[in-house]
Amino acid sequence: MNRLLPTLLIFFSLNNLQAQSCPCTEELDFVMRYYEQNLPGFKDNVTKETRKSYDSMKADLRQLAQNAVETTDCFKLLTYYVEFFRDNHSHISMESEAVNDKDPAAVQTFKQTTAFAKRERIALNPRNYENRPLNDIEGIYQTKDSVYTILIAANKKGLRDYVGVILESRTPLWEPGQVKLELRHKAGMPGVFEAFMYMRNHSLQYYHSMVLQDGRLGDNWFKTSLRERHDYNLNPSTNVEFRALDAETNYMRIPTFSGHSTAMLDTFYAHHDAQVRAKPYLIIDVRNNGGGNDGNAQQLLEYIYTGPFKSDVVDVYVTDGNIKVFEEWYGFMSKDTLNFDQASLKRMRKEIDRMKKQPEQSYMRRSNGGMVRLDTELKWPAKVAIIMNNKCASSCESLLFWAKESKKTILVGENSGGYVGYGEIGGIETPCFAFNLGCTMTRYRHQRKFEVIGIAPDYRLNNQSDWVEQTLRLLKKT
Repeated sequence: MNRLLPTLLIFFSLNNLQAQSCPCTEELDFVMRYYEQNLPGFKDNVTKETRKSYDSMKADLRQLAQNAVETTDCFKLLTYYVEFFRDNHSHISMESEAVNDKDPAAVQTFKQTTAFAKRERIALNPRNYENRPLNDIEGIYQTKDSVYTILIAANKKGLRDYVGVILESRTPLWEPGQVKLELRHKAGMPGVFEAFMYMRNHSLQYYHSMVLQDGRLGDNWFKTSLRERHDYNLNPSTNVEFRALDAETNYMRIPTFSGHSTAMLDTFYAHHDAQVRAKPYLIIDVRNNGGGNDGNAQQLLEYIYTGPFKSDVVDVYVTDGNIKVFEEWYGFMSKDTLNFDQASLKRMRKEIDRMKKQPEQSYMRRSNGGMVRLDTELKWPAKVAIIMNNKCASSCESLLFWAKESKKTILVGENSGGYVGYGEIGGIETPCFAFNLGCTMTRYRHQRKFEVIGIAPDYRLNNQSDWVEQTLRLLKKT
């Protein structure tokens, strides 16, 4: 999304809309106040140079919010505001319950809801869009599992350039003609779009980047003219895995570094440590790893370490709102004795107490960027490859920064997610529509330049063959 919206001439349909007791203007003002008070990147993004544009955007959004009565219209406006800030962790999301589409009664009840009944419908003739070139955004697409077939066509309304309309659906929660997807060109980036997509239960989700390449849009939409549908950049497995690829190479699949997985990961690492040290090659697969706790990634550092390196400078943004979030986390973690030890809790308590002594809206230094040193450099594994994709985020990207300091490690795949400049995201519920507003609380001095764009791999992998196979060849050749 353009960080500074040049025009906001959005038309909101007011037909048959139910009035909210709490209007979108109040919702927007709440989000603006919360970010201006608590977002560590606010001062980085709203400067003397951008203040005028920022104030103009706020005024435009407030005016539009007066007519945004429908939940999805208000959500889009709030998203435009949140996306102004170059901070991937911070976000707004629409919470909603799943619908059991195997239960006829549940389906019938869902079809009586406003979310279903008011879904925009557009009639399009698919014959006019058959056999479009693979890199023409217009055309007919299916998900890999063929649950949805949609037609994407030019349709300028508000800020959207294209619309994706349901042609066929294998779930009764969607009907032909309903709008499933809205796309907008990203300025100066051919083949790249931002998107709002209505999920299975018709809740709305924002995607800041969907790339069209060789007939595949994003990770899950494929032109029906494609004979084969490959998404080798993804690894949908949500389980840890260890296996021998050959006599010289081990493979580790680690889908999360969540703090709630600490005990499980500790057991996994300990169980396979001797096997890792027994072979010269190691592949670590962190595709789709959304991060969690740096400590759960740090146990992999000894396998890639080749010498001391400097860590980043980290600041905590001190506000009453952020202190409240940290206090809530502390209380929750204190009850999870399986995954959070007393030493971790003691450090957190000490930091909270320090924050309470600092001025409001000040940056408190957590780390001065000291040297990272390990006692030994392992002989084996002698060469390591880390497979990453654009869903490797946060603590997963911490592992990538450490790998860039290693002389025996290569990064392969595609750019990581770019959730690296700001961290430790707290959530708060908005007062009107009960959206979840995520707001970071820390910032990183060096890593901020990789925010949004992500960390680039040493070797880019293609979508022509399995990524593990490509990585194995690279590992032994480089």
